[in-house]
Amino acid sequence: MKRILVFGFLLYYQWSFGQLEFKNSNIGRVMDVADLSGHSLLKKYDPDIMGSSFINDDWVPAKITLSRGKEIGPLLIKLNIERNELYFLDSSGKEMIALEGLVRKVDCINYYSKDSVRFIFKSGYPGIDKQNENYYYQVFTEGKIELLARKFKYVRVEKNELSGEISKDFVDGSFVLYVYADNIMQAFHPTKNFVISLLKDKVRAINTFIETNKINFKSIPDLIKLFNYYNSSQ
Repeated sequence: MKRILVFGFLLYYQWSFGQLEFKNSNIGRVMDVADLSGHSLLKKYDPDIMGSSFINDDWVPAKITLSRGKEIGPLLIKLNIERNELYFLDSSGKEMIALEGLVRKVDCINYYSKDSVRFIFKSGYPGIDKQNENYYYQVFTEGKIELLARKFKYVRVEKNELSGEISKDFVDGSFVLYVYADNIMQAFHPTKNFVISLLKDKVRAINTFIETNKINFKSIPDLIKLFNYYNSSQ
């Protein structure tokens, strides 16, 4: 009977927005909902870990697209890239977490990276490497070809050889680029041959654009410019 009640509770929340309530911890991350097996889903960060697991430390407004295509918001959100979880504030100001698989797009409003790239995150892509279809990728281009980035953080542990004290902090890991086109997800390779193989239906125009704009295949802004040009010409 207990399992049936828990199952019904989860179904209700998945239908209404798939949200789990939080209590405050070091960074607002304690859940007290049981899973279908009756085990605790309690997750809590070590309070000794310095820094943040979020890609954005402050709450930022974003438009949300759900898995069935419905758009809601704007909502104030944070994206935990260490856990691949989307946090948001509900209408009463409570911190919530979106159920895995329920959100397909997070379009941040007036929030940009240092190189003026707007923050957009999407899930729903085919699984690749260790990511499943619910992984949130940063989206650099949208259209026939999409340039995506897997960003992550990890906990670095260091020991002071003199005092013996151990410090822990979140640090940014190097990001990995992917491309999604024709329902195929693959790792990006920063070479002209690879890029041309993706855009082979417009080879002459793409070659001219590359030469005219002196495209650097290791530069994110240059790749955005190139793929946006290609997508706009469809």
